[in-house]
Amino acid sequence: IFLVACMALPMNIANLTLANGRTMPSLGLGTYLMDPRRQTYSSVKVALQQGYRMIDTAALYENELDVGKAIQDSGIPRKDIFLATKLHPDKEGFDPTLRAVRSQLKRLHTDYVDLYLIHAPNHKIVETWDALLAAQKAGLARSVGVSNFGVKHLEALKKLRRPMPVVNQIEMHPLVYKSRLKLVQFCKDNGILVQAYGSLYSGKKKLMQNGVLTKVAKKHGKTTAQVLLRWAIQRGFQVIPKSTRAARIAENAEVTDFELSEADLSSVESMKGKLDVYWNPLTTPVGLGRTDRGEL
Repeated sequence: IFLVACMALPMNIANLTLANGRTMPSLGLGTYLMDPRRQTYSSVKVALQQGYRMIDTAALYENELDVGKAIQDSGIPRKDIFLATKLHPDKEGFDPTLRAVRSQLKRLHTDYVDLYLIHAPNHKIVETWDALLAAQKAGLARSVGVSNFGVKHLEALKKLRRPMPVVNQIEMHPLVYKSRLKLVQFCKDNGILVQAYGSLYSGKKKLMQNGVLTKVAKKHGKTTAQVLLRWAIQRGFQVIPKSTRAARIAENAEVTDFELSEADLSSVESMKGKLDVYWNPLTTPVGLGRTDRGEL
């Protein structure tokens, strides 16, 4: 479903083609838990200078202003940067969502975002989704998607004949991969790209230094972080590792010059453990909201 082509960047980061024909880099910079102001601004600026062309933020992160300023000050044309943000989890419904989109665009110093996501299932999934489709139609978002949606949330949209999201951003790493295969397959079958967060186990040393990972990393002359990112990319996921250190930002992008074997992939997937860091709204009940605000 997702075609890969090389970008004209020093990093040789590949593009993924979304179901609507638009493309996004297979690797970008995540900004979750980055301190607003200087830390976010400098991290985004450094990433862009190093060749990153995809930045992920959200209203919940409270750093959209700094992300937008860094992009604005980078000197890189806006059209060359893939910018993604998300609706605040407290927002839901048609009109509140559209107001939120416009407000976020102002904070981001831009007329549009390349990808706008519902951050998590809410009590008005369809009504909120219809607002995103309206925002897309108005040119405020080039592509729209969701985050933390389970199969039943996606099925609710499909049942009511709504265009499916092009992206579903979920926690995805070897520790949860097998338990989420049904969701991964549903996304694949419906043209939804899975965007992974939590790829680096939130930096938990015990997990990052796991013997399975270190063995594979040593074999390829790479770090365990690079192995985890490469695992995700080879499994077809888009990744958004977060770092505020220039050296680590660069290191995270150095994942295009090696390939994991099937044995390596299976070995990584055999890891045992529990992260217990991120919320899990995948089991949130399905609430539709009004279903008469969108075009069928």
